Amino acid sequence: MTEAKKETNIKEQIKQYWDSRGKDYDSSPGHASLPELWKNVLSNVFNSKMRILDVGTGTGFLALLLAELGHEVVGIDLSKEMLEVAIKKARKSKLEVEFKIADAENLPFDNNSFDAVICRHLLWTLPNPLKAVKEWNRVVKPKGKVVAIDGSWFDKSLKSNITRFLGQIGVAIYEKRNPWRNYHCLQKISEMLPFYNNLTPEKAVKLFENAGLLNVSVIDLGWIRKAMLENQPFVYRFAWSNKAYFMVEGFKEV
Repeated sequence: MTEAKKETNIKEQIKQYWDSRGKDYDSSPGHASLPELWKNVLSNVFNSKMRILDVGTGTGFLALLLAELGHEVVGIDLSKEMLEVAIKKARKSKLEVEFKIADAENLPFDNNSFDAVICRHLLWTLPNPLKAVKEWNRVVKPKGKVVAIDGSWFDKSLKSNITRFLGQIGVAIYEKRNPWRNYHCLQKISEMLPFYNNLTPEKAVKLFENAGLLNVSVIDLGWIRKAMLENQPFVYRFAWSNKAYFMVEGFKEV
């Protein structure tokens, strides 16, 4: 199999996985919670009106909040099912956001098209993260900002493995559903994702710097993670506590 065909195959598997998550994604703990808190965070990150690209927008959580704040927003994702949910939410909220199917690693936009690029919970899902961040750097204007919000979700330490396993059992009992429904698909995909189980703030900073971004910095968002889980049932707090959660931002050179 050629490299091009291999990449196409990987992307198709990723697309199928996230398509399968579209309808219930927002019900998962933390994915669509605390909108007012997130609006405050976003207001500090983008303190003037901008044209912003939300990469890997999923069901449009950040994109819709940014639109509420008055920004011009384009949200892209590989998953049609995710975007259908986002479009319905935008219509219900009467917000204007352009949603379109596109690949985070191969953006269909001209150079210098946006004032900023943002993504949330995306870096760990990318087969070619350096290629992706270089693309994001390409489409922002000089002095433009690139922001990534992510965490250390699936580290392989013994403590994390035990906590995750017991937490999944608890979730299965609480939700009366099978949390391993997509387990085999996810495990197969994870082998193709460099940051699946080893994303750290330090590695995210290095990634941004290698992509040519300047003045790269990290902001700890652990307090948001704590707030997300505060009112969740014990099984969620047990399964998802003690995970690093952070925001990395860098700027395009002049």
